[in-house]
Amino acid sequence: MERPTVLIISEEPEFIRAISTRWRQERNAPTFLFNPAEPEHFDLAIVGTDQVSESLQRIGTPIIHVSQGKTTSLGVISVPEFEGWPDLVITAAKQILEYKALASELARLSESKLQLEREASLGRYVLEMRHSLNNALTSILGNSDLMLMDAQTIPPSARFQIETIRNMGMRMNEILQRFTSLQKEMQLAEQQRTRRQAKGAGAGI
Repeated sequence: MERPTVLIISEEPEFIRAISTRWRQERNAPTFLFNPAEPEHFDLAIVGTDQVSESLQRIGTPIIHVSQGKTTSLGVISVPEFEGWPDLVITAAKQILEYKALASELARLSESKLQLEREASLGRYVLEMRHSLNNALTSILGNSDLMLMDAQTIPPSARFQIETIRNMGMRMNEILQRFTSLQKEMQLAEQQRTRRQAKGAGAGI
């Protein structure tokens, strides 16, 4: 898993050291950026200046502001600079980063769920169309066999084309048979799962 990036902004080196040195002592510490003129991508900003710049707020990334006064800016978490403030800042920062990671994972899982639902819909459609496809293939294979039986009246080039049609029809028939086997396996697995759930529920009574 990629480590998060934390931007620390302060004119005081002691402020930066208090956070970065303390946090680096823990496992899975983030990557730090310090006072860049044009910050790259970052997941959280910790600000130790008097004011939080409007340009930083416009980025929309979570901000923790450490100051002696109270920050009233929307979307900025204010932490008073009293004794032990680095531990409070780091604890709050880790909670924010954990929340962002969970939100990102939830979004990824939601997209995966939508993709699976689309694929399941396509699979159901193929299974529903299987009967119609079987009927069409039966007609194709039957007529191609009848035409090939009358080999004397068919030119060689036409015979080759009919054989190609028949071979492709056989391949499509094999694919449909695999769909049928897969559907039976899925139905059997679902029945077994239902029986196990019923036994488990009965054992719990």
